[in-house]
Amino acid sequence: MTKSQTAKFSSYNRIVTFLTSYAATFAGLTRLLQCGTDFIAAFTALKLLLPTSTTIASSPVTTDKNLDFTNLIDLVVSLANRAYLFAVDTASASLQKTFKVEKSSFHSLSEIEKITLAQNVLIALNANSAALIAGYDIAATELTATAADITLCQDQIAAPSTIIGNNKTFNEEIEAAFVLVDAKIALLESAINGKFKTGPSANTSLISNFEKAKKLVETTKHTALLTNFTNILGEVIEGATAAITLETETKSAVSNILGIAEIEQFIGGTYNVTYSAPGYITQVIPTKFNLGETTATAIVLLKTV
Repeated sequence: MTKSQTAKFSSYNRIVTFLTSYAATFAGLTRLLQCGTDFIAAFTALKLLLPTSTTIASSPVTTDKNLDFTNLIDLVVSLANRAYLFAVDTASASLQKTFKVEKSSFHSLSEIEKITLAQNVLIALNANSAALIAGYDIAATELTATAADITLCQDQIAAPSTIIGNNKTFNEEIEAAFVLVDAKIALLESAINGKFKTGPSANTSLISNFEKAKKLVETTKHTALLTNFTNILGEVIEGATAAITLETETKSAVSNILGIAEIEQFIGGTYNVTYSAPGYITQVIPTKFNLGETTATAIVLLKTV
């Protein structure tokens, strides 16, 4: 994909999250719900196109994706082997089956199936995290890292995300698919604005969150941080805080209903960024910010024990 298409693809994912978050609000709004369904159908069709259009080798992006999957599998297998001892000690047949995972378990699986297997192991790990951390040599940071690796691999299923190749037919199909998704978003926007921007059902917070979901990171002309907060189960975290410790001040932002926090307009450089939320373990990550660019981060927070 081009840089513009990559930015759009990211915004499409945020719009899906937005629609899920406001499902209760939209209940009974027949035409608006149809617009949402049409958008998701068009986006799904686009995603189905992307993997088949990347069959032409395009290193080093393909190599990077393969390495990310390898890292995920290595970590999942390592954790599962340690957790298997817990399953035996507690005589849990279901956990023994879940944690009986080796590298060979992933060999014949598609990328989506590999992620699903990793997610299933992680859910079981998280459900028993207190005991595993206390007595089975598993660190909370490893669980957080696994969730982050799963998110990274999910984002790269359609990779390579830069140059697809020289297949003109595939490229034209993808361009047409993006045009169709954009057209469905335009109709969705009309339905949402018509109902919630003005009038008796006006909802400024909803409209603001929709605008943030649509925002293309590529178009940002000043230094910014855009953070997407989720927990280890992939659920968005509202009310989480991202804080950048600058040379003379600290700038922060709180995540909205979509789990998105955005900090804008600061000087480029390398700073410590603190990610926190009530009931979750705080993370401090040194991050380099290039002047005039938006740095997007996907932060997975682990609940405190």
